[in-house]
Amino acid sequence: MTLEHGAVRDALIKSTLALMEKGGLDAVKARVVAEQAGVSVGTVYNLFGNVDQLVLAANLKIYEELGTLGAERMTAIEADLQKRIKAGKLADTPRNRLYVRLRGLAETYVGFVSGNANRWSALLAFNRTRAVSDNEDNLRHLNALIDILGEVLRDTPKWKTATERRQAGRALWSAVHGIVVTNFFGDEAPARQRTLLLLDLLLATFADGVFASKG
Repeated sequence: MTLEHGAVRDALIKSTLALMEKGGLDAVKARVVAEQAGVSVGTVYNLFGNVDQLVLAANLKIYEELGTLGAERMTAIEADLQKRIKAGKLADTPRNRLYVRLRGLAETYVGFVSGNANRWSALLAFNRTRAVSDNEDNLRHLNALIDILGEVLRDTPKWKTATERRQAGRALWSAVHGIVVTNFFGDEAPARQRTLLLLDLLLATFADGVFASKG
């Protein structure tokens, strides 16, 4: 197989993602990845240095996919929000707009986890067992996801700067993520319902608190 450097790299990442989806993090072995990509095992080490760096590259691709989906869904969420307001099905208040936007993004996240269960579990397992918290690429991709929430928080009265909104978004992301990873297991339909009910409680309380009257 004769491929350009970038194409080989992409093929190895694609093979890694496929293995993660089939068997989780433990399924990712340099030789198997190389075989599926049609290259020598030495190519894996020449391009990535080690398997951990290959998995990290695959994880960044997962973050990119989630970020792209979130941005696309945000457009649909906003269109549906305006349609409901125009039809008189939802009062046009800052609190309601915030809740609907956050609820839509949370449901998008649940759907992504459902559709990519093994890959997402592998990503989380990797992050728990490797020192990636200070990795520049990892932080950049995580911040891109969190900044989607930051944009939703732009119209709230509590956080005035991008830095403040990113911090608030990170706290909210952590809470949503915690609910999803501790509840979305077992039979898919009941788990999804249970998870969304808990997310409703969290996000409604969050929206109420953001716009609560002072004093």
